[in-house]
Amino acid sequence: MGAWRRIHTEATDELRELASLYVLDAMPPDQKAVYEAHLESGCAVCTSEVAALRDVTGAIAMSVEPVSPRAELRARLMSALTATSQPHAEKVPGVLYDKDGVLVARHSEMEWKTGELPGIFQKILFNDTARGFSTAMVRMTPGTHYPSHKHAGVEELYLLEGDLCVGDVAMREGDYCRGETGSIHEELVTRTGCLFVVTSSHHDQLLV
Repeated sequence: MGAWRRIHTEATDELRELASLYVLDAMPPDQKAVYEAHLESGCAVCTSEVAALRDVTGAIAMSVEPVSPRAELRARLMSALTATSQPHAEKVPGVLYDKDGVLVARHSEMEWKTGELPGIFQKILFNDTARGFSTAMVRMTPGTHYPSHKHAGVEELYLLEGDLCVGDVAMREGDYCRGETGSIHEELVTRTGCLFVVTSSHHDQLLV
């Protein structure tokens, strides 16, 4: 249950803003990976917005006549670049260790990000772009509903705190819920709010 996991039928201001952030490479790495998975899932609306914005930015670049720098300026610039040590890749907030296939993350150092629906916030603990799966901590505020959805892959949910109803079944703290590939989850509802860990496919389909 991450962001951008449904196929859109029309462009909105929010979708245009997301497309522009993607084209300008201004998205955080975790959001960018989820957004790319959404594009790969076949959303024609978002794909069209991205293509249109790329055409515009390309046209702007081509409209400026290139000017070659003076030889002495180019020499000074290349000398400065060679002498300046390049910065290390930025550390992902909350990731304590990521080496040789082992990752350790501290969720308290990660930021909560808004989900695709009101009342839902998440911290992506790990985004497996190769398999198209994410493991995340999700917080739902009191009274939040998450629509029925079809699982594109196995979904596993562990309730840490609060209450969560899956259809007519009331989960309590410590309860576990699993949805097999192709199964349909009934609407999820929380009365007082809840916090859970979930592993799910990027390509789950909302049934709304």
